[in-house]
Amino acid sequence: MLVEELKNLKKTIIESFREAMEFKAFTDLSYLFATNFVQIPGSKIRIVLGHSQYGGAVGLSDQEVTSADLPNHFSTAKNNYFFSLIHQQQVSLFESLFFDVIRILLSDRPERLSKKKQIDYESIFSSDTKEEIIWKLIDRELNEIKYKNVVEWFDYLNKMVTLPEIDSQDIEKISEAKAARDILVHNSGIINQIYINKSGGSARFTIGQKIDVSGDYTRDIWQLFVELLVTIVDSIIRKCEQEST
Repeated sequence: MLVEELKNLKKTIIESFREAMEFKAFTDLSYLFATNFVQIPGSKIRIVLGHSQYGGAVGLSDQEVTSADLPNHFSTAKNNYFFSLIHQQQVSLFESLFFDVIRILLSDRPERLSKKKQIDYESIFSSDTKEEIIWKLIDRELNEIKYKNVVEWFDYLNKMVTLPEIDSQDIEKISEAKAARDILVHNSGIINQIYINKSGGSARFTIGQKIDVSGDYTRDIWQLFVELLVTIVDSIIRKCEQEST
C-alpha cells in the first residue's frame, strides 16, 4: 500500500512539473511568435484595451496600442509578470508535493507523529472515526512544519526515513527559491533582510534590489525541484521494498 502510494506520487510529481514547464515553453513561444508577427513590414495592428469597462470607477481609461508599441509591451509582460508567475507556481508545487511525501509516511505509521503534542476534546468529539482524528493530527503537524525553514523540512523528513545524501548547496538553493517566491508575493519583489536571512549563502541580491527570476533561473530551479523530489521518493520506495523482502 505504501509503495503503491509513493509510486503514484512519483507519477504526480513528474506530470505536474512537466505541465508547468510545458506552460512556460508554450507561453514563451507565443511571446516570440507575437513579437515576430507585429514586426512584419506593413503590419498595422491597432488594439484598444478596454480598461474603462472594469476600471472606470477608479479612473482607468481605454488605452490604444499599435504594432510599434506591442514588442515593448510583450517584453514588459514577460519579464515583469510571466517569469514571476512561473516561479511562484513552481515553488508552490514543490512545497505541496514535498509535504505529500511526509503526509503519506505519517498516514502509514501515525506513531511517527510527535508524542509531545496534545489534541483538544473538540477535535476528538467532532470526529466520527479514529482515522479522522489521525488525519487532523497529521494536518496540524504539517501546518507547524510548513512555518519552519527549508533545512528543518529536510531534517524532519530525514528523521522519519534516512534520506540519500543531499548536497547542502541544493537545500540552500531551494531556500533561496522559496525566499524569492515570498518576496514576490509579500514585498513586491524588493529584497529585504528576511530574504537575505532565508537564502543564506545562496542569496542572489542585496537589500533594496528588485528580484529577478527570469532567464535560465526558472529552468534550473524546475530541474532541481523535480530531480530532488523524485530522488527522495525513489529512495523511500527502495527502502520499503528491501524491508518487505
